[in-house]
Amino acid sequence: MRGIRYKLIVYTSLLMIILLVFNVLLQSNILNRYYSNTERDKLISYAQVIEKNLLNQDKLTSEIEKISSTLNARISIYDSNGDIVFKEYSHMMGMTGKIMNIEKNYLSSVLDGQIIYRTDEMMLRQSKIISLGYPAKLNGNIFAIFIHIPTVEINNAVSNISKQFTYLLFVAILISFVGAYFISNKFTKPIIEINDAAKKISRGDYSIRLNINTNDEIEELSKTINSMAENLSKTEKLRRDFIANVTHEFRTPLGIIKGYAEALYDDIVPIEERKEYIKDIIEEVERLNKLINENLELSKIESGNINLKFEEVNLYALLSDIVDKIKIIKGNRIILINGNDILMKADRYYLEMAILNILSNCIKHTKDDGIIEISISNEEKITITIKDNGEGIEEKHLPFIFERFYRVKEKGVGGLGLSIAKEIIKLHNGNIQVKSKIGEGTTFIIQFK
Repeated sequence: MRGIRYKLIVYTSLLMIILLVFNVLLQSNILNRYYSNTERDKLISYAQVIEKNLLNQDKLTSEIEKISSTLNARISIYDSNGDIVFKEYSHMMGMTGKIMNIEKNYLSSVLDGQIIYRTDEMMLRQSKIISLGYPAKLNGNIFAIFIHIPTVEINNAVSNISKQFTYLLFVAILISFVGAYFISNKFTKPIIEINDAAKKISRGDYSIRLNINTNDEIEELSKTINSMAENLSKTEKLRRDFIANVTHEFRTPLGIIKGYAEALYDDIVPIEERKEYIKDIIEEVERLNKLINENLELSKIESGNINLKFEEVNLYALLSDIVDKIKIIKGNRIILINGNDILMKADRYYLEMAILNILSNCIKHTKDDGIIEISISNEEKITITIKDNGEGIEEKHLPFIFERFYRVKEKGVGGLGLSIAKEIIKLHNGNIQVKSKIGEGTTFIIQFK
């Protein structure tokens, strides 16, 4: 497979060659036109000199001989009747037949007042002769002056310049190849680096980082690759942490269940304690079941496989219902609700789940005689604030508390409640923030757009 570097060299070189060849052809055409126009103006100026001396035969002969000698030219003059009155044969021998045909074909046009300028071929360099027919006026009569010159000198000049252009073309083509090589290297080097980095990432090496400074889309792509590698690294860490956390969360209740079941099976548990053992087994099974359900619920929410049923919900009434439901677990903690009736479109079931998970977290980390305040407002945005006066969270933990199974304490138990709450709030076009200080408590702020 031919690489991008090879293709860039070939395509860039071809483009440069085409442009250079076109430029040379264009310059050659311009060169021909330039010399052609220059010769035309020069011959007209000589014809005008002859016109001025038509009445002075001696001076006329002298000027014609001088012009003929200078230009290596053949000069003829015809009167208004088409009769030749002067001819100079001293130069351009061997071209007489062609010259006579030119004069015969264009004589009437010149006598009608037209200036005739022509070559005997389409291209000046291919022509052997240049002819000018000039209408000269004298005492009301028109004379036709014909000047014919060979193109040998002009062709030599044009040919020399064309050769120089050709040499320059080859030099330019060589330079274009070298330039294309360096340009392709400069262009493809960062692409090759990105490709190598992508291969390493595909093999699981997320530590790779690119340092490309091209100030263009390639640099943007390298930054995207770096960001992708960083995110994949975080995702991989989360995956490993998730497996470790799930394993840890399952190990404890499974160990308890196994130990209690073995004790009951071996019949070493006193009869009066058997119910207590069975009760503990049921509690651990329920704990495992809750963990599994939360995992399934969070996966379903994150994958977007839930259909929210939006309806008009009174937030104050919803919060009151939630507080009633948690009476059994709140202990002696005081839960206060501040605010008025505020209506919003929401899925009542899932929004209740989110707020319940947040309140459960506040209860868990607040002393039995603590206070939890819930406030709702609708100034610029609908806002629910849940504040406790519990133990608080260190600042370094705050960015991570919504991650699965994140533990604030090294030996604490992580969970999914806050992760589920965050995802549900996002589905309601809202966001959640947390503020906390050790010893002062924690505040959750939920806002809906």
